[in-house]
Amino acid sequence: MKKILFIISNLQTGGVSKSLTSLMNVIDRNRYEVALMVVSPRGAFMELLPSDLRLITNPVWAALTSNLRGVADLIGLGRPLLAVGHCVRLVVGLFSKAKAGEMIASMMPAIDEEFDTIVDYNGQQQCYYMVKKLRSRKKITFFHSDYKKWPYYYAADKKYFQRVDSVWTISDTCVESLKSVFPEIAGKICKMENIISLELIERMSNDDISATISPDFPSIVTIGHVCDKKGSHWAIESASILKKRGCSFHWYFIGANPDCEHYERLCRKFGVTDCISFLGIKVNPYPYIKAATIIAHPSQYEGKSIALDETKLLCKPVVVTNFSTVDDQFVNRHNATICQMNPKSIADAVEELLNNEALCRKYTDALRMERCDNVAEIEKLYSVFDD
Repeated sequence: MKKILFIISNLQTGGVSKSLTSLMNVIDRNRYEVALMVVSPRGAFMELLPSDLRLITNPVWAALTSNLRGVADLIGLGRPLLAVGHCVRLVVGLFSKAKAGEMIASMMPAIDEEFDTIVDYNGQQQCYYMVKKLRSRKKITFFHSDYKKWPYYYAADKKYFQRVDSVWTISDTCVESLKSVFPEIAGKICKMENIISLELIERMSNDDISATISPDFPSIVTIGHVCDKKGSHWAIESASILKKRGCSFHWYFIGANPDCEHYERLCRKFGVTDCISFLGIKVNPYPYIKAATIIAHPSQYEGKSIALDETKLLCKPVVVTNFSTVDDQFVNRHNATICQMNPKSIADAVEELLNNEALCRKYTDALRMERCDNVAEIEKLYSVFDD
């Protein structure tokens, strides 16, 4: 039986973590001996991992990827030299993320075990660590976004991408982006979409959340980290515009909100505290998607949003901004409204759907016709494992 190791930094909320948990739940563990290395074993999605999955962790890895707290943790673990190195890495990281990532990889203890294939599912320091420290016949790495929008590790990636067997990403746009930045490895770049299970999503969407979202009142739901990169500031201002226009709605944000005080102040500034709720992390967001009148996704950039793929399976009307990869998932006025990246455009698009049941039905009907389970995508990985 082939031995396969996957690597991920943590299982906090986010598309990469959600994608990895979906993958771990569908991979054939009777066909392969699968292990998962979690650098920092924390996060809401830990509980979604299969109970029979072998986890590999090390407190030193976690400490090295923490900030100042990691210094004390390393001293407590009896690793004072690593604590000093960690301090240096934090300083270097202020000037070069690439060099800091290489330093973390160099300091992380190796796993004394050999595998047939190692899959780094995160990129950056996990990739460098895999290349430098781990033993396997094949090594592949993933990059989950449009590389042109996330070039901070380019100096290191340019070196290490040449030393892996293949570089995988999640959409056609992301493939073309990688090829344009790294033409020398164009032949190594492969695509595998985020794996989402229709059966699992449908089952999980049936939880009762009527005490939170009333089916009798228009609701807008946004899934993802609450931050400016995900357009949260635009959404809050959009809510203010809608309120001034006399629209009835309540806007729910589901996801980590590390800067909650800032966004609560923003809500007060725009006078929308009565029509916005921050619900925080939900391991199971599907009942909220199912209950929503409209899904709004005002992001500045995405790789290929798994939250949007899941929304499509639940056939909800969507308003989405025109980030670079949006055409990989939606066609404007066919199965979603694609709008400009500003509060007024978002508000205009949301208001139209709130007042236009026919357009909402058009979108949901189109999504229902396109609905399909993509679990078969995993066969692309199997072909690598078995080669």
